[in-house]
Order: sequence, then C-alpha cells, then structure tokens
Amino acid sequence: MQKLTILKKVRGVMTRFEPLTEEFISAQSEDGLTYSELSAVLSSYGLDIRKVVHDPTRQIFNTYYADYDQGKYAAIFLQRQYIQDTGQAELRALTKYGGICPELAAGEWKSFYLKCVPMVMLIYDFQRRYRDIPREQVFSIWHDIYKRIDYANDMWPPEVLEYVFQYAPPTPLPRPDADGRITIYRGMGTQSLPPERAISWSSHPGNALWFANRSGQGTRIAVAHVKSEQIIAYFPGYSMENEVVVLPGTISDYGYEDMIPAAKETVPQILAPTLAEFQYYGKQARLLGYQEEALFQVHGLKHILRVLLLSLIYIHNAGDPLSEADRQILIYFSLLHDIGRTTDDRDDSHGEQSVALIRKKGIRLRGIRLSRKEYRIAELVITHHCHDDITGVAAIMSEPGLSRKEKERVIHLYYICKDMDGLDRVRFNGLDYRMLRTAYAKRLPLVAGCLLEEDILAALDMEIPES
Repeated sequence: MQKLTILKKVRGVMTRFEPLTEEFISAQSEDGLTYSELSAVLSSYGLDIRKVVHDPTRQIFNTYYADYDQGKYAAIFLQRQYIQDTGQAELRALTKYGGICPELAAGEWKSFYLKCVPMVMLIYDFQRRYRDIPREQVFSIWHDIYKRIDYANDMWPPEVLEYVFQYAPPTPLPRPDADGRITIYRGMGTQSLPPERAISWSSHPGNALWFANRSGQGTRIAVAHVKSEQIIAYFPGYSMENEVVVLPGTISDYGYEDMIPAAKETVPQILAPTLAEFQYYGKQARLLGYQEEALFQVHGLKHILRVLLLSLIYIHNAGDPLSEADRQILIYFSLLHDIGRTTDDRDDSHGEQSVALIRKKGIRLRGIRLSRKEYRIAELVITHHCHDDITGVAAIMSEPGLSRKEKERVIHLYYICKDMDGLDRVRFNGLDYRMLRTAYAKRLPLVAGCLLEEDILAALDMEIPES
C-alpha cells in the first residue's frame, strides 16, 4: 500500500495554502535552513517570502512560491543545499520577464496552465481565475487541467463545476441501451471516490479496467446506468479513454462487477497454493528461449510467467473439477503457447508455428506426463488459441479420433487457456473483460492487473515458507 500512498502525494494537488512559518521550515529542513535565510535568498531576486504557501497535509511537493496576481509559481524545497544551488535557477526564472507571466498577460490559457502553473497548484489557480476565462473556452481549459490531476475529484468546489459545466459545448452521446439509458463504467482503486460522487466515467469497460489497474491495486469496476441529461461531455475513442463526464451527485443506479479485488487481504490467499508449482515450472520457462521483455515488447518471458501464474490461480481456486491431465495441459499451454511467435504484432499463425517448433525440437517439460492423445489435445489448444472462437471450436469439433465428450473437454480447456492468455492483455489497455469465456476468469481482471506490478522474475527465486 505504500506505493499508492506515495503516488497520491506526487500526483495529487495541494488543498491547504498556509503561510510559511519558522516552525514549519524547522520541521521540514534536514540541513538547518532558516526562515531568514530563505527570505534573504528570495529577496535577492525581488521575491517576497510572504507569497510562499505550504500544505501541512503533504509530505512532498508541499511548498510553493505562489504569486497569483502575476501568475508566477515555483516549487520550494526547504533544504539549504537546494536553495543555495539547484533552486537558484527556478527562482531566477520567475524574474526573467519582470512583471506578469507573458502567457497570462496574453490570455493564452492553455499555455499558461500547461507551462506556468505546477500541477499541484492547478486547482488553486483555476478556482480563483475561472470567471476571467472566456466562456467558450472555460470548459476545455478545465478539462485539460482535470485530466492531468489524479486523486482530485473531490477537491473542485461545487460552484466552480456548476459554472464550468453550464458552458460545456454540445456533445455526442454513447450508444444507448434498449431502455434508452446509457451504461457507463468506472475503474476504482483504494483512493477513488464512491460512484455517487464521481464525475469521470467511461463508455467502455476496457478503459475503466485500465484505470483500476494502473496502480496495481484496483478494487472494483462500477457499472452505472444514466440518462442523457446527466452527461456533460463525451470523448469517444480509446485515445480519449471513451471518457464520460457526468453531473456530480446524480449517479444513483449503479452496481459492481463480480471481481476479486487486488487487495492485500485477497491476493495472497489465492496466490499461496500456486507458488511451489509456479517456481517449478517457471524456472523451466527460463530455458525455453523466451526473451526478457524490454520496452514495447509484450510477448516475452514475463508474459509467459504471468499466464502460467494465472493458469495456476485458476487451477487452485476456480472450483473447476479438472483432471490431473487437464491441469498439466493448462501448464503446458502456458509455457509453450508463444514459443513460435516471432513478432509482437497480430499473428494468427503463431500457434501453429509454436506447435511446429515444439515438434522440431522435441520439447518436453519436466513434471508433465501426458498420453499421446493428451499431447495432441494440448497441441490443438496451442494451434488455435490465436484464432477466433468460432474458427477454433470448429477445428476442434472436426478433429478426428476424438469422441464428442472428448471434444467438449477440449473446448472447455481451450476457453480456459484463451482466457488466461487474454487476461494478460491488461498490460496494454486491451482487455474487454466482457468477452472472457469462463466465469472465474471474469473475476480475475483486477488480479491480472496486480501481477503487472510484481517482480515476476524475482518471484521464481524467492523463498517460500514451508506449509
């Protein structure tokens, strides 16, 4: 939980703006900086220490020079070394133009808020200046600011939102449901507002899932049904996050998807029974030739290990009465389904290429003991895992030498394997969890997001307590 706390302190905004005091400097400084020293340095640049504000509720990025009238802001780190060295350049920049910030003087509002106002001071400035912004621009300017700030939904004064929203331009609307209402989704984490107070949603569940997972500690996906008049603005398309801005306080008809939260109370419980097997089979994955993933590489060793771990989570927690051979087929698939993949682009033939490479090299895995027919079943699943379900199921149903009951078993394994592979699409905002095939897989998207934050390679060598 510590990681998210730090992120909140960095990404959030100041909410209290108290004058700087000798006592606060003494408490914050580690090298003895005094109030008079800081005042002298500021005065040497023509700056007034009385314009410095701080937020005692924040531990970092909590002190700023804030000259609202001239639109001049600068971070102040209360350390003597910083003030006498690195901080000099930032203070000097405040005096470069002499008077008012040029962007503010010219009414270049987008540039002003992008270049001149630090993120933690955005709400502070905008809520004092919003009525000075032309009405035809004020919503756009607000929205640009809003998108940059995390953990700030509840920090906007209601009167500011009321004013800004009345000047929102006409907007398209998401496609309505049969009853005329519109379904919207919201990804939630430990710091999220409850749905009835939230204003930012998405028309697509994949975007909502990405927001829930981006910290690795997603707790819920909320689903609400709204009327068109509740929607202030809609920004369609994945690049715009399919964002739906709604009137605050109007969400009442909502529920939650049935997903396991990525919380310290739940994830360890479902991981515990998987770890011994994960290490046993995961160490073999290191020997199969998969590359360790670098930036923009998404089908390397880490992907294989996450699919393995998700498969083991399914095996041990889903309540699916799988046979021992079924379990081994899922593990076999996890380790070898991408062994023949040569590109990160879409490749509908890499399943077939993987099977060909397995046969060519005679690859066998320690601990996997399958009959000839069961190996064939595993190959069928690998071959068709990159095909759409209709094509894959048709191929399985036409496979000679299998009874109808056996084919139904293969299809069940096929669906599980595709789901475990598909769950790792959370890593690039590409999972529409509604398309998952198995009931338990639909409960795992937040857990899959949590795994992205784990050092999956280090987990192979960690010491596991004896049971």
